[in-house]
Amino acid sequence: MHRRLGVLLLAGIAMAALPLAAAALGLDVEAKGGVGFALGSTDNSDVTGIPRVAGQGGISADLYLLTAGPVDLGIAAGAEYAYLTTHSTWKNYGSLGSDQTTDGRYNYLIFPISLVARYPLSQSVQLTAHLGGFIGYFVSGKYDLSWDPQNPGFGLVNSTDNKFNSDTTNKTEYGIHATAGADVAIMPNVSVSPAVQLDMGLTDNTPNTAAPPAGTNGDFKDTIWSLTFMVGIKYKAL
Repeated sequence: MHRRLGVLLLAGIAMAALPLAAAALGLDVEAKGGVGFALGSTDNSDVTGIPRVAGQGGISADLYLLTAGPVDLGIAAGAEYAYLTTHSTWKNYGSLGSDQTTDGRYNYLIFPISLVARYPLSQSVQLTAHLGGFIGYFVSGKYDLSWDPQNPGFGLVNSTDNKFNSDTTNKTEYGIHATAGADVAIMPNVSVSPAVQLDMGLTDNTPNTAAPPAGTNGDFKDTIWSLTFMVGIKYKAL
């Protein structure tokens, strides 16, 4: 249901944008990619984490519709692939006397929708910013578990390349999408666009299940986010 809703929403926006494009001030199309950091949040006070590597890339389109003084304003949408890695430690897991360390690797498809603004700093440089949200779909992932100490009697043994599935990861997530960067012209209608991009998940990415020590995530809310440093090639189609 969530997947169908997301597809219908994106299709509706695309159809609504067609008549707007005819009267648009400009249309920029961009291919971009970059690396950065991924981390998560949780309301489980026994879990701590540290940033790990994130990689992201995709395409986007900025449709500028009106001007407010020197600033052009419009709407933007895109499609991106995100590879997110996480590292967390759960102290005294399930009160069983062992610490659980999880190294996760997630693959997501992300569809951002946002407002966009650009400000001309000079003839060849424009500052740009996006603020909106995204719909994310979990594609696949794996994780490694390590225990200190191991406790075979409770099944607490080290393992690698365990697969995330519907029991461990929700398929759909929503969150905040924001960027800040610049367009630096390198030839007519083409620019290089460095930017910082934040995709912050707001929804729980782990299903609520029975509480530990059954070996599950319990009723905690866990989210995941990324901060990436992107470089794009942008083409001014209008």
